[in-house]
Amino acid sequence: MALALQIATFVIIVIIGFLSFKYFPIVINTRNITLTAMLVVLSLALQFFSLMIPLFGFPSFRVGFSQLPLMIVGVLLGPSWAFVAGIIQDILGLILIPTGFPFFGFMLNKVLIAMIPAVVFLTVKKMDHKKMHYLVLSLLSLFLIGSLLYVFTNDQLIVENNIIEITTTIKWSVSIVIVVLISSLMVFVKLAQDAQRLNKVPVAFWTLSVLLVEVIVTLVLTPTWLYAMYEIPVMLSFLVRVVKSAVMVPLMMFVGYGLLNIIVKNRAFASFLQK
Repeated sequence: MALALQIATFVIIVIIGFLSFKYFPIVINTRNITLTAMLVVLSLALQFFSLMIPLFGFPSFRVGFSQLPLMIVGVLLGPSWAFVAGIIQDILGLILIPTGFPFFGFMLNKVLIAMIPAVVFLTVKKMDHKKMHYLVLSLLSLFLIGSLLYVFTNDQLIVENNIIEITTTIKWSVSIVIVVLISSLMVFVKLAQDAQRLNKVPVAFWTLSVLLVEVIVTLVLTPTWLYAMYEIPVMLSFLVRVVKSAVMVPLMMFVGYGLLNIIVKNRAFASFLQK
């Protein structure tokens, strides 16, 4: 299975690269090269500063922002540079932080982390911002409901080969945290709609990008690759990922949105979001 996934993901990466360069020709200049290099280096540096937080009594919850610089590359420079940044970051990451034999699935993760915001932004530019806000609020509501349903329909999970019984108290505690975080983000998105003209970065775009990255990469692809490589059960450790995503979506939204607005207010980068 691992070999088949290696081949499949490699083919997918090649196809994504071909389509990116075909429909979004890469613009090579000093500014784009410098910005991409800086953000890739920042992404690599942030990998060393991720924190493992104890969850359910074990260090199972990693908080880090290494994906944020890659997402910003996608926003500012488009799909082609996003593809390049994802590939380079993964290769350099394997050199600097060896984690075993290379797996193309994780390279695909890095590519998608950078490219999803690029593709979403190109789509958002063609959509009515008001409708986009309603779409994002609806997706956040579905994410909230789905997370709560999953929490209350599971009675155990595995963390570092330890089976943990999920009590009613744990379920309610986790649910309250998820509701508070996602509800706060929904309120922010709704309020930001009225003040959108004050910011150059569409808040709905960034929120949708963060949500899609978390769902596609963290909740779907990463558990698939881990199962293929190490036969780690997907569903029994899925609750940890749900909690992590519920925390990281608001964090990535607020931190990334603030950074993007700071960047595009700089005259050197102001033209990026007006292409």
